[in-house]
Amino acid sequence: MMPMRDFSALWDAPYRPLFSAAFLCALLSVAWWPLGVKFGLPAPGFTPAVLWHIHELFFGFAAAAIGGYLLTALPGWTAHPPLQGAGLKALVLVWIFARIATAKFDALPVAIPLFLNAAFFAGLAGVLCHQLAAAGSYRKLCYPAVVLGLGICEAAFLVEAAAGSVWSCLALSRTALAGLILLLFSVGARVIPAFTRNWLAQQGDAGPPVRDAAQLCCLLQGLLLLGLALKPAGFAEAAYATWIAAGAMMLWTMRGWRTGTAFFNPLLAAQHMAFLWLPFGTLAFGVIGLDLIAYQMPSAVHAITIGGMSGLIMAISGRAGCHRPEGIMRAGAGFTAGCLLIWLATWTRLALPFSSAYAESLITAAAVLWCIGWLTFITGFLPALSGPARRPVLSGRSFGQQ
Repeated sequence: MMPMRDFSALWDAPYRPLFSAAFLCALLSVAWWPLGVKFGLPAPGFTPAVLWHIHELFFGFAAAAIGGYLLTALPGWTAHPPLQGAGLKALVLVWIFARIATAKFDALPVAIPLFLNAAFFAGLAGVLCHQLAAAGSYRKLCYPAVVLGLGICEAAFLVEAAAGSVWSCLALSRTALAGLILLLFSVGARVIPAFTRNWLAQQGDAGPPVRDAAQLCCLLQGLLLLGLALKPAGFAEAAYATWIAAGAMMLWTMRGWRTGTAFFNPLLAAQHMAFLWLPFGTLAFGVIGLDLIAYQMPSAVHAITIGGMSGLIMAISGRAGCHRPEGIMRAGAGFTAGCLLIWLATWTRLALPFSSAYAESLITAAAVLWCIGWLTFITGFLPALSGPARRPVLSGRSFGQQ
């Protein structure tokens, strides 16, 4: 008989409720549409349902995961205690009500889902700004700025959806995607080399050091910001060319990460494999936008959203459930299987343009792989939700300098 878990400390650490919310949103956003509707469930009250699907993956799933990560990292930046208790409960409750209101979008005045979604982004940005400013960590204020930018994009998305402007919503979703690429790159380019370096030191590796190319990363962030600004300003071709350059530079940035060696550690392999989708997806985004290859843009977008966005969220947040008593981190079966299934779901979805006769079957197969992957991953993550909160959350015992 399995022992009962103690969830009394669930609200002592922001990653616990916010990561859990993100994981469940990722699962339900696909399990309901397209999968559930295909098998007879009523569609979400958001017309057309594909806009609900896009909205929830960007502004529900990704937003909760970003909130969990930033609020978990915040004490290390400010030396202040983490957000917990009533403040954390209020933030999560607003996020939950926003999900319900968005699913009932057609039946409600647009002001209700607009207010609830905006309240989550404003609340998260407010907590970050307050603590960062109080601690004098002004360089980190870029993170609440990205959160606010995502919130503004979300509000515009809902306004355009209420007006029936589907194409405007799709354009806004691509702007949000570009912003998420910037954020994911900024986080991944910092933590993945650090985690890799620490593991190699633990193994007593005598090979070349892991290089993180800090100056190149700053230049790349500038390129991504430029691409993000050019498209809405009406310079689409220049934006696509900028993203091609950014994708190529991302690949160049990874050259010193010892990716081949990192594949021997499932925790690191998941991060390196997920990060690879960012440069490949960004390159594809630019090349297709300039009509240099004949491939469907939605499939290129899925390379980033399934492979890059969800893969990195899973690979980084999942570390919280991989602590071992001896102070090291080791991937469990749920983590490994979940990451592999998301990788397979990505490839299945990317095969769609090459097999149009089997389009429905491939979409269904990708959705099933996604749902099973997240169910498996969530099961493996459950131990991280009970007992005293571990700190540091996403890393084990330090070996050497990081």
